[in-house]
Amino acid sequence: MKNQAYLTLSLTFLSSICSSFAQTGKEVRNRIEGTDRPSVPNQATGAQSGNENTSAEATSDTGAQRPIQLKKKGVSSYFGYDSKYFYRSNPLATDGPLKQQATGMWTNTFFAGAGLGVFDAENSVITPYIGASWTINDYIEGGLDKFNYNSTGAYALLLAQFGNGWSVRAGVSYSSDSSSENDTEDYKEYHPNIGVLKSYSVNESTTAIFDASIGMHNAESFVITGLTDGSKTASEKELSNIEYAASYALNYNVGNFVITPKYRISYRTYDEGLNDGRDDFSQDASLKFDYPIAESLKLSFFYSYSKRNSDGTTLNYDYKSYDAGFGLGLNARF
Repeated sequence: MKNQAYLTLSLTFLSSICSSFAQTGKEVRNRIEGTDRPSVPNQATGAQSGNENTSAEATSDTGAQRPIQLKKKGVSSYFGYDSKYFYRSNPLATDGPLKQQATGMWTNTFFAGAGLGVFDAENSVITPYIGASWTINDYIEGGLDKFNYNSTGAYALLLAQFGNGWSVRAGVSYSSDSSSENDTEDYKEYHPNIGVLKSYSVNESTTAIFDASIGMHNAESFVITGLTDGSKTASEKELSNIEYAASYALNYNVGNFVITPKYRISYRTYDEGLNDGRDDFSQDASLKFDYPIAESLKLSFFYSYSKRNSDGTTLNYDYKSYDAGFGLGLNARF
């Protein structure tokens, strides 16, 4: 009887561990899917704000708009540091009970990049860019510190800017997430993408920016072996997808403030593992206030709201979340 009782207790304990691991794994996957991963920073697209915005006065001999943040020739480098503290209503991007597990987040990003020359073509200015970043992401409230992670990013792209205000880009970016607590790589992806951008003046104090892109997220993430859904089996590739995205933003200069409302939509299609046949439609609305403290230092206040509707699977991937907080950014060029 003692042996039977011991066996029952052991099986119960083992089942509890497996269930706990599966639940934690699902939560990490939800967090990964709710993470925004921009392919390139504003410094490499021409989508600057305020006095960093490209100007019609900076033109090449072809009449095309020259990126004024770069030197006329040679390598132009930039580096920076960005720290943000904010409230996140749904940190694990879920529609289940944990959607109430709000938290405070503190992120610290170090980044650097370079424009590798400015070249005049027949009717455009062409600039190659490279860059990299590293971010520390800490959940500082709500008991979610076990999900703390570090992010690594890198990109290379070719940007062509035309005299009519349009620009075209093609490039590839790399992203990776590693658990701070377990020192494991939870996610990585390669993201080849192409995009177009149109920047134009609405009036003396307002600039509008339209951006559209298509890209393929070739992703790998940890997987809980043995999970099935009908004929579908879990795969480390199942977060791979093709994404179509578009956004529209306005930069208002009001005194020393730059106010930027922005709206973005994206559509993703999946065809791997448990996500085979899944489609996501996401919407993001944000409002940001930038205040320059010095030439290369600015204070920001921001609010953003995200919503995702998902179809094609028996599992529910819908979620809503919002962020609200402030940040301090340093950006220098040389």
